[in-house]
Amino acid sequence: MSKVLFLNGNAQRVADIFCEMAPEGFEVSYASSKLSDAEKISLIKDAEYVMLHPGVISGDVLREAKSLKLIQSLTAGYDKIDIETAKQLNIPVATNGGANSWSVAEHSIALLLALYKRLIECDKSVRQGTWRQPINGFNTFDIVGKTVGIIGAGNIGRKVARRLKAFETDIIYYDPFPAADIEEELGARKVSLEELVSSADIISMHAPLLKETWGLVGKKEFSLMKPTTVIINTCRAELVDKDAFFEALKSKKIAGAALDVFFTEPALQDDPFLTLDNVIVSPHTAGHACEGWYRRISFAWENVKKVAAGQAPASIVRV
Repeated sequence: MSKVLFLNGNAQRVADIFCEMAPEGFEVSYASSKLSDAEKISLIKDAEYVMLHPGVISGDVLREAKSLKLIQSLTAGYDKIDIETAKQLNIPVATNGGANSWSVAEHSIALLLALYKRLIECDKSVRQGTWRQPINGFNTFDIVGKTVGIIGAGNIGRKVARRLKAFETDIIYYDPFPAADIEEELGARKVSLEELVSSADIISMHAPLLKETWGLVGKKEFSLMKPTTVIINTCRAELVDKDAFFEALKSKKIAGAALDVFFTEPALQDDPFLTLDNVIVSPHTAGHACEGWYRRISFAWENVKKVAAGQAPASIVRV
């Protein structure tokens, strides 16, 4: 039987689903993703397939995995997988194929609504007996009529665009590749990064973290933004220059931000972004939803079966 190892950094229920959905003909096991590399090596050395959540594995571990045929991440990101070593060893690396894209898209819009409608402050004011104190009639906003700039028009970015189009917005996007489907369906326009940051009222970030996208939005880009611009980031913090971002928010050069990702995770209690009253946050949970685990694990098992049958897996990382 082919051996499949799941390195799980989540609740036991996720490991249970992984085991429940296992096809016949595979010997499955799981362990904590927080194990040391030495401990992981002892588990992975005979495995033919490894599933990861979070998508983290070192080159030292991979070099000892002599039978490995596939590295399957249950996440969309792959910046913490040693892709270069995997490539040298001819081990394909696959992401989750967009299985969490519905969850992240919905969470992005939830963050936007919470930011625009000041929902966290409203909730606190009712509970504390101050009623409408945070709301003055001019500090909450409508999405309708706004220009939405999508940075990264992949599975998630496209879903965000479709959902925000229903709010009667104009959609522009920045991506190396054209997204013909949302251009035709939504009237979306592909623009330069400079045009996006200078035109968008709402910027929603959905690009992968690569050497080309590290610090993509920096001091220059913030200088072009409107004072009413808000930024939603549910992908990776490092797409934005940290110092320039903090200064733009602190000085109110831009109106606000909603963040699901941080430069250090878990977020530190003294993280400067947590001191800002125009920032709302969530703990990197945009992709977490009950239904999403089944989609992720189902996709992963389908990929394992493809490789076992001599076929190429889907959603391979190509660098």
